[in-house]
Amino acid sequence: MNRKTIGALVAAIVVIAAIAGAVVLYSPPTTTSGGEKVTVVMPYRPAMGMSAFYCALDQGYYADEGLNVTIQHTSEGSMGPIKQVGAGNAEFGFPSGSSVIVARSKGVPVVMVYQTDQVYPYIVIARKISGITKMGDLIGKRVAIPGTGCPQQIAIEAALAQLGLDYHKVIFVPTSGQEITALLQNKTDAMGGHIFHKLLLESMGKGDEINVIYARDYVDFVGNGIITSEKILKENPDLVKKFVRATDKGFRFAINNPDKATDIYIKNWAPQYAKKRDFHLDFWKTMIKEVYQPDKYPLGKMREEQWKETQDILYDLGLIDHKIDLSKAYTNEFVPSAVE
Repeated sequence: MNRKTIGALVAAIVVIAAIAGAVVLYSPPTTTSGGEKVTVVMPYRPAMGMSAFYCALDQGYYADEGLNVTIQHTSEGSMGPIKQVGAGNAEFGFPSGSSVIVARSKGVPVVMVYQTDQVYPYIVIARKISGITKMGDLIGKRVAIPGTGCPQQIAIEAALAQLGLDYHKVIFVPTSGQEITALLQNKTDAMGGHIFHKLLLESMGKGDEINVIYARDYVDFVGNGIITSEKILKENPDLVKKFVRATDKGFRFAINNPDKATDIYIKNWAPQYAKKRDFHLDFWKTMIKEVYQPDKYPLGKMREEQWKETQDILYDLGLIDHKIDLSKAYTNEFVPSAVE
C-alpha cells in the first residue's frame, strides 16, 4: 500500500468515525460541579502531557469561569477528539495540529484555538551497535513503529524527504506498541518513539546503549492543542474564551509548579504510578524544556510558518490530496495575550 493510499484511508476513517460519533472511554470521566456543561476529549489514556486540563480542573479554574467540565479519555489517538468535536458530541478536544489539517481536508469542521506543543516531541532511538547516528543512516534499516501511518513514521519519512533521500528504503516494522521490546531484543535496528521512551530507557539503565535522533532537527510539525468546532466558534465564542482562559491558567500553573502538577496527576488520574513519581516529574520537566519552551514561544500561540510547513509535508507525503485554507484551521483570537 503506497503512502497516498494510506493517507486517503486514514482520512476516510476520520470522516466515517466523525459521522458515527462513538467514543471509547479509557477511564471514567471526571467533572466539576455546577455551571455550563462542557466536555473535552483527550487523545489517549491519562498522562502528564494533559496536565493543563488536570490542573485547571483541580485548581478550580474551570469552576471560576462557570464551567462544569467533563474530561474524557479515548484510546484512539487524535482521531478520538477530532471525531467527537466534529460530530458535535463534545465541545473541545486535544489532538495534533497535523490531524486537524488532515481532517479539514476531508470536510471535518474543527479549528485549533490554543496550541500547547510548540516543538515536535517525536524521536528515533537506535542501538549504538547499529551505527545509526542521524536520520540518513536509517536507509535500509529496520525501524520499529506502533503502526503504519503513525506520527513516528511520518516524522521519519518527512525528515528523509527533506534530506532528498528515498524513505521507501526504510523497513518499517509495526509492533502495536512493542517498539522497545523489538529494539532491546535486536529485532530492529531502531525505533520511532517519543521523548517519553528516551527517559524510560534511561530509567531502565539503557541510556549508554542508545543513540537518539530528534525529528525537530529536521522538520517543524504542529503539535497538540485545543480544538473546537466551527459551529461553536460562531454561535458561542464566549464559551471558547472561558474554556481557553481557564486551561491556559492550568497550563501555566503546571509549568510553574511541576511538583504540584505531578502530584495532581498521580492523585486524581494515575495512583498506580505513585512509586514512579520521580520518573513522571522528570518527564514533565523535560516536556516543559523541550516541547513547550515557554521562554521562547508564547504559550498557546500558533505560528503560521509551522502550520504551512506541516501542510506542505503532509501534501508531499500524500497524506492529504489538496491543500486547505490554513487561516480557517486555527485562530489565535482566543489565546490570552499576557500572563495573569
